Amino acid sequence: MIQINLIRDRKITRVAGKAAGPGFKLALPQVPFNLGILFSVLAFVVVLVIIGLTFVSQRARMSHLKKQIDSHQSELAKLSGPKRLVDEYIAKQEEVNTKLREISSIDKGRFDVVKVMAALGGSMPDHLWLTTSSLDGSKMTLEGVTFSNIIVAEFMEKLKASGYFTGVELAKAEKTDIEGRELVKFSLSAGVSIPTAPALTDTTSKAAPAAGKGKP
Repeated sequence: MIQINLIRDRKITRVAGKAAGPGFKLALPQVPFNLGILFSVLAFVVVLVIIGLTFVSQRARMSHLKKQIDSHQSELAKLSGPKRLVDEYIAKQEEVNTKLREISSIDKGRFDVVKVMAALGGSMPDHLWLTTSSLDGSKMTLEGVTFSNIIVAEFMEKLKASGYFTGVELAKAEKTDIEGRELVKFSLSAGVSIPTAPALTDTTSKAAPAAGKGKP
C-alpha cells in the first residue's frame, strides 16, 4: 500500500507561493564582525610596513656611509706616513730658520757695536780721555777727563753730528786734580741710534735722457 505525504507538498507550495509574491525582498547576509575594527587593523599594518621600510632604508644608508668613512680613514692612514715626513721637515726648517735669525741678530748687534765705538772714537777731540764707557741697551754713559769745559762741549757737538748718538746730555763737569794738574772731570749720557743705510737709487734711467740731449 502506497502513502503520499500531501502536507509537505502543501508547505512547499505555500513557501514557493510566498516567494513569488509581489512583496519579495532579498536579505544580505550579516557580517559576523565590525568593519571599523578591520580598517583599524589594516591601517596599523600599513604603518608597520612603512616603519619597516624606513628602518631598512636607514640601515642601508648607514651601512653605505660607514663604508665611505672606512674608505676615507684607510686613505688617511696611507697618507699619514708622508704627512709625518712633511711635518718633520717643516719643523726642522723652522728650527734652522730660528737659528739663522739668532745668528743674524748676533752678527747685526756685533757690527752695530763696532760702528758705535768707531763713531765714538771719531767724535773725541784732542786732549780728551775717556775713563769709563758703558752701554745699556740703547743708552750709553761716558766719563772722562779733559783740560776745559770747551773741549767737553766740542765733544758733545761731535757726538750729535755723528748720527749715532741722540739726546746727548751733560750730567756733571767738575774740576779735579790729577798728579798735580788741574783737569775737568765730566760725565754725560746719550742715546744710541744706528742710522739706516740710504736706499740705492738707479741713476742710469735718469742719465739716459741727459746723454741723448743734442741729438736730432
